[in-house]
Amino acid sequence: MSDCWIRSDRKNAQNPIKHSNTQAKPPNLVLVGAPANTSANNENATAGNGRRNNEYFFLNQQSEIIDCPTFTATVSQVTFQGENPSPTDSSSLHLLAAKAQTPHNFWLVVPTYNPGLAEWAQWLQALQTQNCPPEHLVLVDSGSTDGSLALSEQAANSASLQSKGAPIVTLLHVQADHFDHGGTRQWALNQALQAHPHHPPQVVVFMTQDAILAQPDALQQLVQAFQNPQVAAAFGRQLPKPQATWLEANFRQFNYPATSRTVQLQDKESLGLKVCFFSNAFGAYRLSALQDQGGLPEGLALGEDTFMAAKLLLSGQSLQYQAQAAVYHSHHYNGLQDFQRMFDTGVFHAQNPWLLQSFGRAEGEGWRLLRHQWANLRLLASGKATTNQAHSKAPSLLGGLFDLAITNAVKLCGYKLGQWHRLWPRALNQRLSMYKSFWRQQA
Repeated sequence: MSDCWIRSDRKNAQNPIKHSNTQAKPPNLVLVGAPANTSANNENATAGNGRRNNEYFFLNQQSEIIDCPTFTATVSQVTFQGENPSPTDSSSLHLLAAKAQTPHNFWLVVPTYNPGLAEWAQWLQALQTQNCPPEHLVLVDSGSTDGSLALSEQAANSASLQSKGAPIVTLLHVQADHFDHGGTRQWALNQALQAHPHHPPQVVVFMTQDAILAQPDALQQLVQAFQNPQVAAAFGRQLPKPQATWLEANFRQFNYPATSRTVQLQDKESLGLKVCFFSNAFGAYRLSALQDQGGLPEGLALGEDTFMAAKLLLSGQSLQYQAQAAVYHSHHYNGLQDFQRMFDTGVFHAQNPWLLQSFGRAEGEGWRLLRHQWANLRLLASGKATTNQAHSKAPSLLGGLFDLAITNAVKLCGYKLGQWHRLWPRALNQRLSMYKSFWRQQA
């Protein structure tokens, strides 16, 4: 890395960095450095005051370095920390989407926040082994302090990502308090589209930092779902991680079976609310369909993926569950976290009553899950089934029944209190919620 520190000419170094609408295709960028602590809205930040700690330096293929106080999407476009500009007009982005010709032309968008060094290294390694990599990798970080951001920059600077066919890497940064599940993802996509208007993707894939690609063709298998022109969105299978509890492993098995399926609006008669089940932990959208619906919604505690899936179904399009495309993704929540997550789900449903009115109540799906858990517990306790390749032993019937009852009671309580959130003061809602920033943004 030391031989990468090259100073650009002083003329470029003395010019303040400002937003630019330059349309020329920028070079692939290598990001070197650590995140800055520059305050938001620092419109008068000046580049070229010498190499300092906590700054970004961008090294392009001509070995020119451009200082930036926080981060940049491309050389021609700088976005400052804390800014969350309004999305580009959906009609213009729809025109960009129409230019793409093949389902294999796809981009990957991933938000990050303190994923952990070992975990993030594993994520990046799994991406590098893909036989069908994205043309563009867009990372949007919310102020990671665990060293993972430097790891992302090293990956962007590695020889493997500089080889032919390697993705362009764009690194964006937002303040943690400004993060919005749907709004930030859509904003990051819009930034990349504006920076590369002549090469838009047909498909955009969203992943989370803790979803590890399970096989070298995972992305390829996911994107192949769009060979069906009726499919507007597709999501892959989520396998439990080895350390997952039996309940968490069962939850993944219940929601992500081994058989693929395509669902349409009429399937709500048999599936109910489950028909619009979707996950942006490993999900993809046809860009034109996504932009037709105005992009991912902002202002939600969670559920931007379910929200968009429901809108796509109501517009007459199909969703595809692609079981052949898999990631390892599961959580190890304690009781409080289970409560908080379901509290936010209850808030989401209460703030979007059209979902339940259009597809049915969530309690029905909850009862189906409970029956599935009980059946699985009996098999586990009898030794006729294995929970997962987990380090913990299979539960006893009595111990597993206790876990099942307590966990579901806590989740149901959280969900109901979330549905009634309008009765509680905002300060209490913030304490009960997993996503504190959502309530701070409501102030």
